[in-house]
Amino acid sequence: MYDKMLQLPIFMGLSNNQLTAIIEKIPFSFERFNAGDVILEAGRQCDSVTFILNGDVRLVTPTFAGRMFIAQDFSGPHTMPFYYMFGAETRHFSELRAVTQAGVMQVEKMRFMEMLQLNDIMLLNVMNMLSTHAQKQHLAMDFSGESDPVLRLSSWMLAFTDRTATNILIEAREPDWCDMLQLSPSDFWRCVSMLENRGCLEVSEGKLKLTDRYALRRFVGEKSGQRN
Repeated sequence: MYDKMLQLPIFMGLSNNQLTAIIEKIPFSFERFNAGDVILEAGRQCDSVTFILNGDVRLVTPTFAGRMFIAQDFSGPHTMPFYYMFGAETRHFSELRAVTQAGVMQVEKMRFMEMLQLNDIMLLNVMNMLSTHAQKQHLAMDFSGESDPVLRLSSWMLAFTDRTATNILIEAREPDWCDMLQLSPSDFWRCVSMLENRGCLEVSEGKLKLTDRYALRRFVGEKSGQRN
């Protein structure tokens, strides 16, 4: 368990002795879920931080007023998003479900805050995670102003997906894609075809499947450089 915990972003950089000191003071809860079990329901209060120690899980997030759904798989060890613990909206937007049998660790919100006060390394790790998330949201806001429709689509997919995720599927009706991207159907499918040819995605059962997120990020970097 120690090895798994030390691979989690929040605990990276800690020694075994430092982790032991934290575990002795902070109560963690542990639970095992079977494939298909719901771990976190959408709409539930975000009052704890959830860590996947082992197994695979799927995070399904609605966006664009519920007209679009983003599904991403994660393998343990992994820290699930906890960005709604504070602020005006404190409920989970996403549903988290076990894909395989999964071992889950959780720590309550107040205990989490106590934990960060015990170690500067953990506090720095969390600040880095929050900053990275904020920068991704900035990217999501920028994409709508891009004149290049392929860059708009690519930037949006990068902003709303995680670099560590696998089996990324985005489900939406064609009119909703066109509405969001401000494109005609023919232009939208031309963008999709271009990204397919680059090996970034494919169309699977009416959904966009992100097959190579790194290639997509490289493509965005190239297009942005040409634009500048």
